[in-house]
Amino acid sequence: MQTLLDIIKSETLDPPARVTEVMSIIQARHAGRVQAMVYYGSSLRELDNPEKMLDFYVLVDSYRKTHGTGLRALLNRLIPPAVYYVEHTSPDGTVSTCKYSILSLSEFEKRCSSRAFLSQVWGRFSQPCAVLWSKDQAVLDRVWAARVTAVETMVNETAPLMAGSASAPELWGRGFYESYQTELRPESSTGRSEEIVARFADRYGAITAALYGQADKEGRFALPIDGQSRAKRRWFFRRLLGKPAAAIRVLNGAATFDGGIDYIARKVENHSGVKLDPTPAQRKHPVLHSPFLFWKMWRKGAFR
Repeated sequence: MQTLLDIIKSETLDPPARVTEVMSIIQARHAGRVQAMVYYGSSLRELDNPEKMLDFYVLVDSYRKTHGTGLRALLNRLIPPAVYYVEHTSPDGTVSTCKYSILSLSEFEKRCSSRAFLSQVWGRFSQPCAVLWSKDQAVLDRVWAARVTAVETMVNETAPLMAGSASAPELWGRGFYESYQTELRPESSTGRSEEIVARFADRYGAITAALYGQADKEGRFALPIDGQSRAKRRWFFRRLLGKPAAAIRVLNGAATFDGGIDYIARKVENHSGVKLDPTPAQRKHPVLHSPFLFWKMWRKGAFR
């Protein structure tokens, strides 16, 4: 049987030139601090499509040395991750945009585990992603191990909800649904969770088999039945705490990277249809105006 670590290690990508160019810009911007770069997100299989924004988690060794300012380092530690933006034109004229989030390697390991109550990181990195660069093999092994832990944390928090058995799509669909319910998402939590599982159905089937053994003739896996009430309570409190935490991250992101207000407005419109045109003053002073813009989008039904 394929092991969970083997499955995680098999998730690799050969990035095109425009992606490696953007990665070089990020590494130069934070020279000597980057430990690994993990690619994730909806454009995972469309790296060759220049219209898709690149999404990276950039894992670093020191917030203070990475940011160069005490305030940004403090915010990164208190309201992780910090968000930056890159726009790059390749020699052939291709324009690439990238949003990257900075987290320390040690914090990434912590937040991929059950030591992190909220599912922001372990929920995201139990999904397909790829390490496109690492400082050395030791760092790569740490990232792989953290991702294995993220997968285990997701299923351990979800399996008790399934009353003893489930198919792989049911198990993972429920887990992602619960995780998305703890966030401010402009798209439907149900639709998004079903889409993610369906797109990578073989992967989730292999992972579930690696964790719980082979499925029965109906494609269902035997799951632990203990702890259902506890699991329900934990997801309830994640929803209670997660949405305010997500709102703070949105405001922090809008205020701390160039084009943040426009990026969030564009993303919300793409997923929910709610259109918002920031004014020049709002773009110039995002810290001052982002709470008002967030409230306006909320009132229009942008977040579900």
